[in-house]
Amino acid sequence: MNQSLRALMVLSLTLGLSQSVLAAGFGGQIEGAAEVGGDDVATVFYTNGDTQDVKAGQGLTLAIGGHYRAEKSPWDTVGTVGYKFVTTAASNADIGITRWTMKLEERFHANDSIWVGAGITRHSNITFDCGGLCPDLSFDDATGFVASVGWKYIALTYTDIQYDGEDHHTYDASNIGLMFTAGF
Repeated sequence: MNQSLRALMVLSLTLGLSQSVLAAGFGGQIEGAAEVGGDDVATVFYTNGDTQDVKAGQGLTLAIGGHYRAEKSPWDTVGTVGYKFVTTAASNADIGITRWTMKLEERFHANDSIWVGAGITRHSNITFDCGGLCPDLSFDDATGFVASVGWKYIALTYTDIQYDGEDHHTYDASNIGLMFTAGF
């Protein structure tokens, strides 16, 4: 997971794009996030005695989309579609959770550097893949709330969302994260 996080940081820095230089009108958006939290969906037991919990809200998200900012307005509307995933350290099975994400967020730019945002997110095709070692688990599509506080192209995020599993349990997939975001 560290290599993926480094790749997201390099991508954001390489683009050299920050929220503070957004021109008025429509533009593109690229985002990447590392998020932690949520209820345990499963615990993986390794032969060396170690264990690893797979949490409902944990994962890396890569997303693309667009934004609109009116002339001389501090408000910026951002919409993205992304893919969120988490895997385990297991070398003999692909165990993890995958899902598609959609987000619509309104961001208020207090100045050229600092901004806050709030909006909704929709997660779909949510699946826990047990790698053939146990039954897989599917979840209903879910809608939740997102909030962010950012400085230029880096933000702290919070997502409040619940997943209803086919096992008739509700899993809290709420999480906090670090997001890299660039509008162009």
